[in-house]
Amino acid sequence: MKLEKVLLENYRGFKEPVTVDFESITAFIGRNDVGKSSFLEALNTFFNDKEFKFEALDRCVHCRDSEATLICCVFSDLPEQIILDETVSTSFESEYLLNGDGYLEIHKQFDAKGKQSIFLRANHPSNNGFSDLLSKKNSELKKLIKDCGLEGSVNLTVNNEMRKALWNHVGEGLVLTEQLVPLDKEEAKNIWDKIQKLLPRYALFKADRPSTDADKEAQDPIKLAVKKALNNQIAELEKISATVANYVETVAAKTIEKLSEFDSEIASQLSPNFTKDPDWAKAFAAFSMLGNDSIPINKRGSGVRRLVLFSFFRADIESEDDFEENNGIIYAVEEPETSQHPDFQKIVVETFLKMTENPLCQVILTTHVPGLAGLLPRKSLRHVVMADSIRSVLSSSREDENSFLDGIANTLGVHPNITNEVINPEKVKVILCVEGPHDVAFFETLSDKLHSENNDIMSIRVTENVSIISLGGESLQHWVNCNYLAKLNIIEYHIYDKDGDGKYQEFCDTVNQRGTQSSARLTSKRTIENYLHPKAVEEVFGLSVKIENSTDVPLAVSNIMKEKGMKFSNKGNVKAKLNREAVSGMSLELLRESDPDGDILGWLAEVKRLANNLET
Repeated sequence: MKLEKVLLENYRGFKEPVTVDFESITAFIGRNDVGKSSFLEALNTFFNDKEFKFEALDRCVHCRDSEATLICCVFSDLPEQIILDETVSTSFESEYLLNGDGYLEIHKQFDAKGKQSIFLRANHPSNNGFSDLLSKKNSELKKLIKDCGLEGSVNLTVNNEMRKALWNHVGEGLVLTEQLVPLDKEEAKNIWDKIQKLLPRYALFKADRPSTDADKEAQDPIKLAVKKALNNQIAELEKISATVANYVETVAAKTIEKLSEFDSEIASQLSPNFTKDPDWAKAFAAFSMLGNDSIPINKRGSGVRRLVLFSFFRADIESEDDFEENNGIIYAVEEPETSQHPDFQKIVVETFLKMTENPLCQVILTTHVPGLAGLLPRKSLRHVVMADSIRSVLSSSREDENSFLDGIANTLGVHPNITNEVINPEKVKVILCVEGPHDVAFFETLSDKLHSENNDIMSIRVTENVSIISLGGESLQHWVNCNYLAKLNIIEYHIYDKDGDGKYQEFCDTVNQRGTQSSARLTSKRTIENYLHPKAVEEVFGLSVKIENSTDVPLAVSNIMKEKGMKFSNKGNVKAKLNREAVSGMSLELLRESDPDGDILGWLAEVKRLANNLET
């Protein structure tokens, strides 16, 4: 399942209802104490209510006793088949459990005393006598079946089959109304138990944990790993539990039998019963990480503990098998920049983006640090603001994008991130703008190689009136950098990857519509790596790969390396090596074979012409 939306009402600082859309990675941005962490805490209560119960202080202070606090989550990417009763498969749709948009919408309401009520907002039957079938017991459904004369056409031992038969019996007269369907009454409780097991796992890592022996920031990654391992062995564990339970119940029954010889009345009052399922995670609670000096990780500095956490994330994303059989996971990280060097902050963001390449993984974070916010995709940003004591959450999909991004830049003080490049307006005539550092390495290295064979081809490194910079792709920093460059009054020449879906087309259109000499274009191939010749790739990696216009080259090479058991085979490492080492093996002859349309030579020639003020 994927988390699509969250609705809060009367929760902490959010008195009025506020709805937030969620992406694969979602970042809450804003000043301190504006309410960013409220969403992470609310989700913790929603997903992990046994450990993190709703507290009185979670209610908005302006909330009346008669008003309920609401935490609502909406999910997409639902399983096609589910089991709600016995072992018979059904679906959310056939049970009328989806809202008007076809999503699973779960409401958790809390009254003034903290009592929880659970509902689904769903397009559900509202006909009298047929609107509450989910809460009816087997005996009650059987009676309805008999009253409708359907007993010979349905299995009376399976509840969901009886519900379907009853709804079908109404036929075209069945009226569906979007309503709140209770899941905490009668038999509906059992249905909620089944639905709850299908939800994604949610793991929250906070920034302000105390440094104690029970410091969860140090322990949670290991506990989460234990939980994942146990989930993968659930069938075996259930067998062990059943075996133990049968043995204990047998012993208990014999004990009661012997007790009856002493006092039959007391014996008759006893029966063997397990009060709760075994907690397997506690069996591995003693697992910890120690340094060479036997100092536990929770006694190390906060920066080291956070590095351990992020290293766990990086290791976890390489274990893709862990995601195959579960419902997905949501990692929520409060202020990931805490106690981290700026260089590590960049690695952290890259790790989050890599994690969310897996469709079963979502990341939620909070930050008020400009450098980290600038690295995040613009569509992932959620700006938490407060005006006239009312908190709200803004996003680019609901606001004018320029004013939205400008608001974030002003709030956080995001500045142009072009510190590694020297742009002297008196010398530089053209700025070659590309997405990221890999593209910079590609063009600098390739232009050097081509220039060594043909002096007429420009070398970007040695040409003083041309500068190349990375703008940051889809990130907030890209928008900031573009606005900054526009003020320099220097010709910009933008090159972006086609990327299969033309996601950078809007950037090209914006630049091309300026009415200046600045221009932008998309590659005709999927990405810049698609212009590499297979021979250059084989020279570096020692393997043969077929490169077509639509090939995901780093992924293709990565997959072949994994099949061969080669080291450093993850896609990120491969991409870096392609753009720095494989491109070094290119030549003018190989380029003309891999780029018969002459895209790259044409771009370099056009940049040179613009830099020298030459007419076409």
